[in-house]
Amino acid sequence: MLKPILQKYCIENFQNSSDISSKLSEYKKLLLDSNQNMNLIGKSTIDDFDQRHFLDCIQIHKYMTEKNKLTIDLGSGAGLPGVLLSIIGYKNIHLIEKSPKKAAFLEICKLRLGLDYIIHNRPLSEVSLTNAQYIVARAFAPISKILNFTKQMVTNQTEYVLLKGRTYLEELKLVSNKNFNWRDFPSITSNDSRIVILKTR
Repeated sequence: MLKPILQKYCIENFQNSSDISSKLSEYKKLLLDSNQNMNLIGKSTIDDFDQRHFLDCIQIHKYMTEKNKLTIDLGSGAGLPGVLLSIIGYKNIHLIEKSPKKAAFLEICKLRLGLDYIIHNRPLSEVSLTNAQYIVARAFAPISKILNFTKQMVTNQTEYVLLKGRTYLEELKLVSNKNFNWRDFPSITSNDSRIVILKTR
């Protein structure tokens, strides 16, 4: 069962909110059940699950208008945000997750929820994807490493959509190649979080 704050967000932002809410509820159950054995999310965050995990990730759709172009989720883990983007209608999603157990969980979600995404169960350095429209990441790596890891995946049209904490400005300062533009937006779930959008020049 989803909490009212997440149900309200779905109703206000998605035409097929009933179907989305149903899939979110099933995904939530799958994730929490599996978390007992797999440590997909921190146990201290379970009480505030809907806002801390689902709503925190889903909000990035406002900065991703191209739903049919290649989206790459780095270190997808439990599927946050990649699986959620698939649930709300993004069609060309690739999830990169090197852990076999977590990749197996993502496959179960795909089958049980009737979703259409591709899982790459290998290290990021071994994934051959190019011409991404969006590269998304949450709790994956510092910005400098993300940019370095994904050089072969991007064009000058690619946008990085990164869920970051209060240290994002320090992370940006540590990027040696400043050949990019960036913007940041407040998170609707935490005053300590920001959504950082980067685009290489």
